[in-house]
Amino acid sequence: MGIFSSLFGSRPAEPEKPEPEVNEEEAPGVALEELREALDSSEGALRVDGARALIERWRAGDLQAAEAIAPRLAELLEDSEPLVRLAALGGVRLLRKPENLEKCASAVVALLADAVPQVRVAAVWASLRLPGDAARTQVRALLDSAEETMRFAAACALSDARDPAALPELTAALHDDHRRQEALSALMSLGDAAALPEVARLFEEESLGEFDRTLVAAAMARFGDARGGAHLVERIEHNGDDRPIAAEWAGRLGVQEAVPALSELADEEGDPARGAAMRALGRLRAAGAEQRLLDVAGSDEFADDLRMDAAEGLAELGTPIAMELLKKLAEGEGSELSQLCRELLAEVAAQAS
Repeated sequence: MGIFSSLFGSRPAEPEKPEPEVNEEEAPGVALEELREALDSSEGALRVDGARALIERWRAGDLQAAEAIAPRLAELLEDSEPLVRLAALGGVRLLRKPENLEKCASAVVALLADAVPQVRVAAVWASLRLPGDAARTQVRALLDSAEETMRFAAACALSDARDPAALPELTAALHDDHRRQEALSALMSLGDAAALPEVARLFEEESLGEFDRTLVAAAMARFGDARGGAHLVERIEHNGDDRPIAAEWAGRLGVQEAVPALSELADEEGDPARGAAMRALGRLRAAGAEQRLLDVAGSDEFADDLRMDAAEGLAELGTPIAMELLKKLAEGEGSELSQLCRELLAEVAAQAS
């Protein structure tokens, strides 16, 4: 939960849950049959548009779109148009059944040597979805590639799989201004404390910008270094651009020392980090957090964005009263808040099962 998870760290895989089916007669845009036909077009641009649209509908929970394109993925992975191959790799990452993944395995691995760099990188991530050790072995081999982009992509993908082979490439990337933030995210996903000495050395560099230093501090806290948590607290107390991410990570990493600063921040009207503070207080199960979050989420006197942040904090708390309010808010129609509450309830139920 929270707006920073996709940017600065991966979450554990969630249990599978049924996806809602979209009624094709009510769904906006191109009809499903037209998209199916587009996959067979002699025009590459139409095949690209068809594949992309079906993948997006599948990702959004349209089971009819999934049924239309999933059986075609193996052939689309060999399409002459690179962007079709790229879209198909995205589809592979949505597959769940081992037998379906196996049908795509040889084509996915072959794309690790594709002529188009973007396709090669996408193939790295798709390869780790394949069953068995063969594909992962191929990805590990890319850590010795002469192509830096492929080495880094392999390391990031392997970090998601908690593979320690990723560590040397990721720690080396900490000193690359363009790679640093992604490398820190990958290292936190990897969770290998052997990264701490190099991360701590970076923290001491005078030239490091404040935003990057806060991300480095989060990594230090992730690996058990108290200096990291102390720095997050300091940045929450300071009104800087890195305040929202400091608040977010303090909550995610269980920095209880941050509770007083987060409580003050949660009351600061108009502060862009206020919502992150509310989510963090919920994660930390801070004293008084329940009533504070109930008051905000349940009142239409507050902006919807802030109410949604408070709702996320309530979902993190998971108390009976918190869940009761989320259920009540989920009954609304047509608002982002009600939609979010439905998603939060589904996520909590999935985690409990």
